[in-house]
Amino acid sequence: MRTAKGDFGRELRLAAAELRTLRALHGDPTLAQIAARAPHGQHLSASGISATLRGHSLPSRDYYLTLVRVLLAYDTNKIASLQHPDLPQWRDRWQRLSLLRHAQKSSAPALLPTEHHAALSEQVVLAALRRGQHVQLPPTADDLGGVWAVAFSPDGHLLATGHGAKTVQLWDTVEQRRAGSALFGHTGRVTSVAFSPDGRLLATGSEDATARLWDVESRTLIAEPFTSAGFVDSLLFAPDGQSIYVQGRTIRRWDITDPRQPRKAEKHFASSLTSAPVLTTDGLLITGHAEGVAHLWKAQEQTRFDAPLRGHASEVTALALAPSSDVLATGSEDVQLWDVRTRQMIHEPLECPGDMVTEMAFSPDGRILVAISGDRVSGAPEEPDFHFSIWETATWTELPSPQIGHSGHVTASAFSPDSRLFATGGMDGLLQIRTLPTAISNEPSAT
Repeated sequence: MRTAKGDFGRELRLAAAELRTLRALHGDPTLAQIAARAPHGQHLSASGISATLRGHSLPSRDYYLTLVRVLLAYDTNKIASLQHPDLPQWRDRWQRLSLLRHAQKSSAPALLPTEHHAALSEQVVLAALRRGQHVQLPPTADDLGGVWAVAFSPDGHLLATGHGAKTVQLWDTVEQRRAGSALFGHTGRVTSVAFSPDGRLLATGSEDATARLWDVESRTLIAEPFTSAGFVDSLLFAPDGQSIYVQGRTIRRWDITDPRQPRKAEKHFASSLTSAPVLTTDGLLITGHAEGVAHLWKAQEQTRFDAPLRGHASEVTALALAPSSDVLATGSEDVQLWDVRTRQMIHEPLECPGDMVTEMAFSPDGRILVAISGDRVSGAPEEPDFHFSIWETATWTELPSPQIGHSGHVTASAFSPDSRLFATGGMDGLLQIRTLPTAISNEPSAT
């Protein structure tokens, strides 16, 4: 029986031979020519290409696939797209090599038959997740009255959810299980959850017209509930953690410099709010409205900043701000992209399936934008009417989209802080955690 080490070396040499064949079939470019063809902002070095083509090392997945994309279309003077029909087999090849390399580093001297089957099943699951296909994983929350809010902690190890059963639940992200008992106190459906930037506090908002602050470690309330004008639709911590914005019919900022004694501060923007606000790093609060516009406000002064962003025919139903705060996405019947500094639209509108965008977010690394959209009238349960749309932000190229995996309305979503996981919650009571298809990156070679 072959050892893991032997398998990895043999498979690496076979893969290298296939890459050399690919190179010969598409113009036989030199190493320098291959490196020069890499997409803008992505780096292929001659030494890294040579090591890969000779089977001397396995680079990172993204480096490997960039090389494949260059070779697949070199003779056409282009680079193969992310949707090229041959690309999935190369993704699978890299994954197999990666697993074999990992096995080589382990102390096991050989692969027994049962271990072989385990490795195969792991490959299948990883390949499916890599493509963004839905794989049902725990946790589920079908006993909690639907999932109405989702947020990851700053380190990603905890996930908080708000539920129709007037409860808040914390989950262990890695173990995929509940992290302690539910948090009780609200007297209405919990519609919003948010962690403070340092991860010590959890804010929760409810249809009972209150927001509450919890100590994450002790799972206890640390202050009297905040009152809100109407249902609490969203909660937003300021980057410094000293303030929190509570949105009901209006938006109220609370000073939580001392979180045990919150103090009312400014009240904002009392008309026709239709989406959760976002806050730039330099203190601009952006709100979406029923008139199809987004307004920019100087948060501390409570004054509008410049003219509104006007582009949608229907209400603005979702806002997403790039981590750098320079690009704003507004969602309605489509997605529109704006330069926050110039207040100008920077791209043609991005089309989405269905009638209306309901959820939208940039990944924390800024490399992809995700929108969830649906029809105004729900379809049959066996034909869910909500859809993913995913774009690479470097070029605004649409990426393959996974199945939504929920029956009916998707009511909450959140990225993990490392940008690799995306959680969704729905009225069907499911909490799902998946990976999404990602853009090809410019990661350096990794031997």
